[in-house]
Amino acid sequence: MSTIALGPFMIRADILIFLLSAIVGFIVLKIRLRDREESSFILDTYVNALIIGFVVWKFSMIVFDPIRTIQNPLSLLYFTGGDKGILLGTALALVYIGFRLNKNKLWIIPLLKASILAYLAGAFTRCLLLWLWDESLWIIGFMYVILQGVFLVLVWVKYDVSIRVFSSLALWYSIGSVLIPFFDPNRYAVVAGFNSVQITFGIVAFALLLLDVFLSRSNKIG
Repeated sequence: MSTIALGPFMIRADILIFLLSAIVGFIVLKIRLRDREESSFILDTYVNALIIGFVVWKFSMIVFDPIRTIQNPLSLLYFTGGDKGILLGTALALVYIGFRLNKNKLWIIPLLKASILAYLAGAFTRCLLLWLWDESLWIIGFMYVILQGVFLVLVWVKYDVSIRVFSSLALWYSIGSVLIPFFDPNRYAVVAGFNSVQITFGIVAFALLLLDVFLSRSNKIG
């Protein structure tokens, strides 16, 4: 990823995009949760989880490549943990969120809704910036911008509806995330023509579909 000059400072473009996306996610949450009882708990959790995820991602090189990092400590300033660092950072952030929820079980549903909203706000910002930054992403990038933007608006508007409606929205979002990569000529297939992103969202979509079927049967029985 290239670097961007901010006055006398140089910052990696991916880090700048991450920070801007995180800020937009926070602003969207703060506006949508205004005057709500759970606002303080959710915003604190959001900020702390992001800090944990970012710090782990940025400095996880020392975990995955300790010898090279010890030999060249300055590499921590210029490099990140890559995809492995993202997974580790996400895992530790989720552990932190689980720990918080264990003490505040009443906020599980509100936090889940807020997480979806913040994710879409951040994803929309990231996709928009990448689309404007990289001309090679003109078509596929625009499709992602539309996907994130449409579902961001839907979740914002339907924020106070039942969690089952959110589940349906997440299902259709996952289906869209599986389909869009097929239009990418540079897509790297991992299994049966699907890349890792498609596989991930395919699993999510299947799980959400099973959940919807289970809830439907439970309502009929009830």
